[in-house]
Amino acid sequence: MPEGPELYKAAKYLNKIAGEYLFSTVRLLYEPSTKRPAIPWEKPVFHLSAVSRGKEIQISLVEDLDGIKTRGDKKPDVLKILLTFGMTGRFAFTPVAEVQKHSMLMFDTTCKKHTFAFVDSRHFGRWCVSDLWSPLSKRGPDIISEYQLFRSHVLNSLDKPLFDRPICEVLLDQRYFSAIGNYLRAEVLFRLDIDPFVSAREVLQDLPEVHDHKKENETTDLLYTCHKLCWEVINLPGSGKPYDPYGIFGDWNVFEDWLQCYTKEGMSNSIDDKQRTIWHDPKYGKGKHRRHRVIKKADSVNEVSDVDEDTVVKENDVKFENKNTSTKKRKRRSTKNKLASSKSSDKENVHVVRNRRNSVKSPYFSGNKDKDDKASITDSEYFTSSGRRVKRTKL
Repeated sequence: MPEGPELYKAAKYLNKIAGEYLFSTVRLLYEPSTKRPAIPWEKPVFHLSAVSRGKEIQISLVEDLDGIKTRGDKKPDVLKILLTFGMTGRFAFTPVAEVQKHSMLMFDTTCKKHTFAFVDSRHFGRWCVSDLWSPLSKRGPDIISEYQLFRSHVLNSLDKPLFDRPICEVLLDQRYFSAIGNYLRAEVLFRLDIDPFVSAREVLQDLPEVHDHKKENETTDLLYTCHKLCWEVINLPGSGKPYDPYGIFGDWNVFEDWLQCYTKEGMSNSIDDKQRTIWHDPKYGKGKHRRHRVIKKADSVNEVSDVDEDTVVKENDVKFENKNTSTKKRKRRSTKNKLASSKSSDKENVHVVRNRRNSVKSPYFSGNKDKDDKASITDSEYFTSSGRRVKRTKL
């Protein structure tokens, strides 16, 4: 899933393309919906620009007034689109004839030869027309561009029950750690040597509200490390090419070399209480999670092996309990178990009943064994004492 640094670079990429082209049309791939509404914009020529904040991007459409006779005090019309990338969102600039398959939102250039598109193969991304960012109740201050505001917001909220949760879970809460995702939380905790399953309050409560990053304690400050690692990813160097999250003009290997914990050999991964995979140092073993395994350094990168019987459990031996099982499913399961347990006893209580064609409306036995046994029938059905049909035969 694209995280803060990826969206920051995506906005930078859009601004680079928008500085070279003008646009004339806004198109949608599918019919408008609640998550992906129509864009009410019909200006013949306009500019594009973008800015990111956490895991959101705000795209501005600005009317181009050059060549249009207007009064001197007229200001260009502006429309802003608030966009989230979901799991697989990205930007792509391609010729019109080569537009990618899942281009959900497209901006055509004035020359009609190129299209700048928002591509989302899993369709989790969404947008809305809004001049405002999401409120703090949904997304906190940006770690990248609003570091001090982000720091104060987190430290002033430590009395909330959320911070009783493990630090690995709190780091993914966008109300406080906007821009942090799965790979960043793994790298932050690993580089600071923090147990992912300790209380978030225990990790954060001794941090000062105003932090001087020039002091030596910067290496133990989790909030500053979040900010620092985001900028490290943004500024990753490369062999002639910088790191690019979309593989358009960059070197992905640069990012792979930067990672120290996430998906690396010798690291352990577990499932937290939010059903998210957390990568961490194997020495911390299992926390309050459901699965634990270690990627062992071996001939095969994908080889998985047990390390410690007390801390590592084979995946095949772990029974997962689905908390979301509905009451109806549990009742059906209970009924099936009862029928299975009574199967042997039912065989001893089989009764003969009259055929339904011979004026017997109910398929169940009459309840009077003597009466049923004396019934003169040529074609019968056998039912257990619970009313379940066993077989059908002729006498």
